[in-house]
Amino acid sequence: MSVVIPTKDRIDAICKAVASILEQTVLPEEIIVVDSSKNFDSCSFLKDRFTNSVPRVKCIRSDVVLTTARNIGIEHSSGDLIFFFDDDVVLDEDYIKEVVNVFMNDQEGKIGGVMGNIRNLQIDTSSLTAIVKCLSFLDHFGDGKFLPSGLPTYVHGQKGAMQTEFLSGCMSAYRRKVLNEFAFDEKLGKLSGYCYLEDVDMSYRVSRKYVLWYTPLAKLEHHPSMNQKSFYQIAKQHVVNHSYLFKKNMPKTLSTMFAFFMSLLGILLINGFFRRSGKAIIGWFEGTLYVIRTCRHSL
Repeated sequence: MSVVIPTKDRIDAICKAVASILEQTVLPEEIIVVDSSKNFDSCSFLKDRFTNSVPRVKCIRSDVVLTTARNIGIEHSSGDLIFFFDDDVVLDEDYIKEVVNVFMNDQEGKIGGVMGNIRNLQIDTSSLTAIVKCLSFLDHFGDGKFLPSGLPTYVHGQKGAMQTEFLSGCMSAYRRKVLNEFAFDEKLGKLSGYCYLEDVDMSYRVSRKYVLWYTPLAKLEHHPSMNQKSFYQIAKQHVVNHSYLFKKNMPKTLSTMFAFFMSLLGILLINGFFRRSGKAIIGWFEGTLYVIRTCRHSL
């Protein structure tokens, strides 16, 4: 059993994440940190901080995007189960135990991936933003299935275990046999400079062949930094990466094409007008122009 955590310039966060893994009631055999930091040598700090830790913390320096970092982690891992966490999560002590139990109880080996529950996630399905997301086929809270736009719904907060089609990138675990067939798409980071929706792509492809599972018994906290990207970058990346994944994964029918274009409109409304951000509107238009230039013959 291996844990892979990509990190970049967030030494306090990665230390908290690693510390919570070392306090698990069921420990992994190894923790692999792939450090892409430019402003801080996280590897040296982690080696000093966790010198005598069991399991051993192995740190790899590589200036790469998120999806490439995860693939590097897979290459250097040895476990039959591989857990992927973001560097800004803090696990409850039974998180790994509960996920392992799901895999162990799957006698036929049909379950290819499992995720737990983000217990500090605030869910609001009544806001105007949530309503627009539903109407425009954008990702929102639901039954865990994919929408005709190619975006998922989330099952976070559900009280019972259930099958899903989407695993959150900040806390997913896959069997090695699945990762021998499917890799994280490294093109996503090259398209827009940020691997937005990489978990959507991975989940969609894996869920076409394997069962994915959600267990509310495995809990963690997620503390994402909301100031890392400007509204301009977020809007542009959303359009570019979403368009790429729709082209790559989805059948091109009247219903899916309608849902896709509605989702682009929803991205504009939420990132631009609801946030009252002129930069987000510019980002949306630049992302759309990029898609038209590069994908108009395929969509």
